[in-house]
Amino acid sequence: MIRARPTFAGIAGIAVLAALWELAGHLPVLRDVVPPLSAVLTHLAAPEMRALLGNAIAYTGGETLAGLIAGAAAGIACASLARLVPVAAPGLSALASIVNGIPAIAVAGICVLTLPREVTPLVVAALAAAFIVFVGTTAGLGAASAERHDLFRAYGASRWTTFARLDAPTALPFVLGAMRSAAPVSVVGAILGEWFTAERGLGPMLIAALQNYDTVGLWSTALACALLSLTLYAVFGAAYGIAESAGA
Repeated sequence: MIRARPTFAGIAGIAVLAALWELAGHLPVLRDVVPPLSAVLTHLAAPEMRALLGNAIAYTGGETLAGLIAGAAAGIACASLARLVPVAAPGLSALASIVNGIPAIAVAGICVLTLPREVTPLVVAALAAAFIVFVGTTAGLGAASAERHDLFRAYGASRWTTFARLDAPTALPFVLGAMRSAAPVSVVGAILGEWFTAERGLGPMLIAALQNYDTVGLWSTALACALLSLTLYAVFGAAYGIAESAGA
């Protein structure tokens, strides 16, 4: 019953948002810029649009997933190094903060000038995810209780053994939770990277809709972007729930 309440609240929230969207699309002051949800869904239901958006979602989703995994690997590696070599922790934290502070649009521009164009979306998505995973992993690696660390020290365990057998397993739910939070950000990063370089994917579709003043097409593509973000969030959310239950 307790678990059903958040689910019901989420469904109710989506229903209210859908109703407000439909209402906004019929208001004279907004209907030129916000099409009704029914018009957007009708546009999405057209066979040619389904095929076009399906290919775009698959392409952008692949870039997002690759970037998310690469960014997570970088964040985990930096957090692990900071844990194993405490003297390096302040420098790594400062570096992560500085990189995270660079606007994504600037990162994309630099990538266009310095890297093969096709990897720009992946790199922007990775950098968008890396800091979030770094912070989550750092918190997870320090989450084991002092009593457990005392027990490992009493048995003469090395820093590496303690890390591998205590800190890392304890951090797994934190890592997956961070990846869940980073997934939507990686989608935005991949789409932004596509604006500069790609010839297919959701990014070029957004640009095409803007240039052609295709309001319905623009909102349809934006809805597809949101669905991709929600799907990845749900997948990593499920993984996080499994890891948390196993560790409970």
